[in-house]
Amino acid sequence: MNEKSAVVIGVGNQKGGVGKTSNCIHIAAALGTRGFHCLIIDLDPAAGATKHLGIPVDRFAGTLELLTTNDSIENLAVTESMPEGVHLVPSRPQLSEIDVRLSKYVDRTRILERPIAEARRKYDFIFLDTGPSAAFTTTVAAYSTAEWFLLSAFPHPLSLSGLSEVFSDIADVRRYRNPDLEILGVVFTSVDRRATRLHSQLDAAVSAALPGRRFENSISQAVILPDVSGVGKTLFQLSNWHSIPTAQQYLRLSVELEWRVRNREAFLAGTLGTIDYAALGLHDEFGALRCELLSVNQ
Repeated sequence: MNEKSAVVIGVGNQKGGVGKTSNCIHIAAALGTRGFHCLIIDLDPAAGATKHLGIPVDRFAGTLELLTTNDSIENLAVTESMPEGVHLVPSRPQLSEIDVRLSKYVDRTRILERPIAEARRKYDFIFLDTGPSAAFTTTVAAYSTAEWFLLSAFPHPLSLSGLSEVFSDIADVRRYRNPDLEILGVVFTSVDRRATRLHSQLDAAVSAALPGRRFENSISQAVILPDVSGVGKTLFQLSNWHSIPTAQQYLRLSVELEWRVRNREAFLAGTLGTIDYAALGLHDEFGALRCELLSVNQ
């Protein structure tokens, strides 16, 4: 990714509270730590990504202005006090009024096309953090614009119902609007490593529904995640992040995500090889890690 032409990844689930926003910002932060330039566009009126990154709601213009005016990413992206390599276009509750603000002649499925075209020239990855409803105008626009969609799920039967709705929505989007949209994968979060039977059952269910799309790396239950969210930080903004197992899991997950998007055709064909984490210095998810792994210039 030497020449800037960002990969656009929608992040979501039709069920709230499954770690969607935490995954979005921590994967972006992990990629930023590794030297990539990432943009998060918060498309949820609840402003979860904005709050999680410590940005006071209503302090800045953001997504609403981006989608209803000709203002630019450069003017609207928050860059101060962000994780390394990460910028944010913030949201606020007024985003729920977007349909009132848009002209009745505007194609609501295309409102992200102009800002995404601008952002592609400046970033390596663009993450679209969507709201928990396909009915939101911003979620429809994300489906219509993204190349990939990243799904989050708890290892609990109820969270799979949200995934089923997303599968149906994405099938419709591919049929009628964006045939290039693909599911990048499903990330299990808040995994209790002791509940091996339940995890195995749900893992099998996801693998059967989406062969090859479950991520090898998952995120364990960790009280530190709500703790850092409460102070508007990511794990990668802590001085001791190298010794935090959950941060190391996200770093490995970012490597896996990059591996898939770099090798799109092989991944979609089911012929993508496995990652040799040991060769990269990632000996295991609790081992020592080096920030300089996988130079973006290779």
